[in-house]
This record gives sequence, C-alpha cells and structure tokens, in this order.
Amino acid sequence: MKYHLLTGATGLLGRYLIRDLTLADVPLAVVVRGSRFESAAQRIETAMAYWEAELGRALIRPVVLEGDITKPGLGMSPADQAWVAQNCEAIVHSAASLTFYADEEEGPDGEPWWSNIQGTQNVLDLCREAGIRQLHHVSTAYVCGRRRDVIREDEVDVGQTPSNDYESSKLTAEKAVRSADFLDVLTVHRPSIIVGDAQTGFTVSYHGFYTPLRLVHALASSVTWDMFIQTDFLGALKLDGSERKNLVPVDWVSAAMTEVIKRPELHGKTYHFTNPKPATVADMLGAMASMVVALARTEDPSEASKNLSIEEIGGNFRDQMGVYQSYWSDDPSFDSTNTEQALPYLPCPPVNDEMMDRLIAFALEKNFGWPREASAKIKFPIAEELAPWLASAAGLANGSGDRRYVSLQISGSGGGQWHMIVDHGRLVGVGAGLQNGDSPTCYLNSDTFTRLTRGELSWESALQSGRLVTTGHAASSEQLARCFHDLASSTCSDTTNNCAN
Repeated sequence: MKYHLLTGATGLLGRYLIRDLTLADVPLAVVVRGSRFESAAQRIETAMAYWEAELGRALIRPVVLEGDITKPGLGMSPADQAWVAQNCEAIVHSAASLTFYADEEEGPDGEPWWSNIQGTQNVLDLCREAGIRQLHHVSTAYVCGRRRDVIREDEVDVGQTPSNDYESSKLTAEKAVRSADFLDVLTVHRPSIIVGDAQTGFTVSYHGFYTPLRLVHALASSVTWDMFIQTDFLGALKLDGSERKNLVPVDWVSAAMTEVIKRPELHGKTYHFTNPKPATVADMLGAMASMVVALARTEDPSEASKNLSIEEIGGNFRDQMGVYQSYWSDDPSFDSTNTEQALPYLPCPPVNDEMMDRLIAFALEKNFGWPREASAKIKFPIAEELAPWLASAAGLANGSGDRRYVSLQISGSGGGQWHMIVDHGRLVGVGAGLQNGDSPTCYLNSDTFTRLTRGELSWESALQSGRLVTTGHAASSEQLARCFHDLASSTCSDTTNNCAN
C-alpha cells in the first residue's frame, strides 16, 4: 500500500487535507517539525483530536515523520528517508511561508525565500533521490503578480511583475517544480486567498483577510465611538471599495484538492481554486466594522487616544496596513476551466455577508489565536509501547520464506498505522505503516489495542464483539491471536527483552 507524503500538515490547509484525505482512505504520511511546546506527533494528535470532536468519530492517524522542509532530506532521519523511498508514491507539498516581504538583513536565508524556494527544492531533491515520480504542488493563484487581465490555468511566467516577495517566491517555486524532468506527473493546485471554514469560521491562520480585522478591532477598543465611526478606512488605504478580493473557504479548497488527488485521471493539470464571485473590499471592511462597533461603544478608550485626530487615526491604520497595501489592489479574473470541468459538482461557495460574519466572529472569539491552541493529551501512547518492537525490526535480516505481515489500523488517541512482522508463527518486530500485498489488516481503536496488549481483553472477545475487525486471508486466526499474545506478553512484563524472542 503506497502512501502520499504531506508537508505543511499543521497549517490551516494542511489540517483540512489530513482530515479529508483520511476520510477518503488515501494512505497518508506527514513530515512535521516539532515545536518548543509539542513534538511532531503531539502536533498531529492535537489536530486529529479536534477533527474527532467535530466529526464525533475516531480517526486513523497518519504516519508521522519528524522533519523540517528547509533542511536536506526534509530534515528526516536516514531511517525515515528510507521508509519514504520504500513506501511513498507521491508527495503533496503544501508547506509554505506566508511572509509578504523578506527581511533584507537575512537575505536568501530569510522568509519567504527559505521555505518557499529552498523548501520546495528540498522536496524535489527528495523526490529524485527516493524515486517518487508524482508531485502535487500547492502554489497560489497570485503567481500572476500585478497582471489584471484574465489569468489562465496554463500560464506561468509571462513576464509579470510580482506584487511582493511572497508572490515572487511562489512563482520561483512553481517554475522549479515544472522544470523537474524526473517527475512523471506534476499536478499544480493554485488557491486564491484562503480564509476560514465556510460553516464554522474555524481557522488557525490569521493573515491576509484577518489583518485589517485585527487593526479595526484594536482601533475600536482604543478610540472613542465618535472618532471610530468617522474614520475613513477606505480612504486611508487609498481605495474606493469596489476592488475585488478572491476569497475561498479552506474547507472547499481542501475538498477540491482531495477530489483531484484521489482521482488519477485528474492528475497532470493546473487547477485554479478560485471564487467566481469575489467579495469587494467595501464588503469586507463593512462586515468587519459592523462586527466590532459594540466594542467601540462599550470599551473605555485610553486618555492618550482621546487626543488623537481622525486624520491621525486614519494615518496609523494606513501605516500598519502598509505591508499589505498590494494585497488590497483589485484582483484579476481567474480562469478555472480545469477545475470546473473536473469538479462540476463542487462549486466554490460565495463568501457573502453571512459567511464573513462567521469568519469574523470566530477570529474575535479566539482572540486571533491567542492564547495558542491547547495541546491534546495522547491518552494511549501506543507508539511508545511499540518502540521496542520497532527497534527489533530495524535489526532484522532479510525475511525467511515463512515471514508474514499483519497490518494494524488503530484509530483514536495515540493510534496510527503499523505492521507486525511474523516469522515462523512468532512476532519478531513491528514496522511503521501498512504493509503492501494481501496481508491481513486488523482494524481497532486505541482503547481496544491497549486492553489487548495489557491482557485485559482476549483476542476472541474483541473479535466476537466487533471491537476488532480483520480483512485478508494471509494468516490464520491462531497466528493473529499469537501476535497479540506476544505483544501482551511484552507489555505486561514491562521489559524489552521479549521483543526479539
């Protein structure tokens, strides 16, 4: 069973892709960087716990590989790179920096260049070295730069001028993937401005659309009501309000990408995931202002702010919005013929006043992501329990003619995908990921797995009660039962010495 390797899994789009690709039964591995607060596995567990709460069901965890796209080999260990080469057939490259302008002192080692250009080159190098011939590259519709004519999906570099460093870096990255002659199939996904969930407003990213909201919110909390309602935000940005902004909800982008990814006949093209009915800047700023006027009426402004003039307030707003000035210019029209022909049943929902109200309400409720999202507790640390068996597998010689494999699909907290290695009827090791071929697969949740390995539940009881479901015919029930017995013996004895017995 071949995997898709996803980068950017903890970003907004990446989190939705994990959910949607998992629900679509696309075997998934993710390369994730640990943070000061969470390990790579913990970050994925936090995302998956959120989806389980939203969906009301347990989900299979992807194979988690710790790494960093800005480093060679994506920062993965040699063992993980070898696993990717053996088990992955495609990469979905979603990781990117959203930095609009680079720090001149950092030069090419700063963002967005480092992630968007060097990170993409590292992905291409991994594809070449690991023999991966399929790439899904997440670009942006704004590789068009300052063009204002109709932007077609088959156009890339036609001499356009980028509006900012982000657009320039994404254009360079897209040209790089298109020039990689070792790829058999390249599919380019170009979303426009991704905002939160169309139904819930959920987001973990507060860039772009949310930047003026944050500033309007700060103003409404710090100046008098009379001054707030007289501030000409459009005038401060030198806009007339008719400028179009192509907003697309993240859940739709992810659903559209998932459809393309899971259907091979749709591969090899470029898709504009854009909105045929763009919102206007006036609509956006109007919705933002209407949602925060209550603050302007109820908050007690500081004494210093009471001495500011309306012109000074507008100037402060303009200065703080300066870095995003190019963002607010009128958008071009995006051709989306490929997308419409491939997905006629999945049109982009209009980002109307009702949806914008949900997006804005969520951002205000979550205080623009601060404090940060609480980490989900891993209730069943299955990876830790299997660690001795994984270590044993690393030292195994080539298999005998009697070697068999049993795949494990474990849903819920701490779950994941592994395969048990059986030689002459005995468990000798455990490997990451599901095993290819006709080997049997056991489906169970993390609670059932833990009870089985602790001897609190028998194989027979789990099977008869439906807590454990098996498919495939390459091993007998007795052999499968013995595997869980061996796991239970190791866990209950609290020693690693049994793993190689």
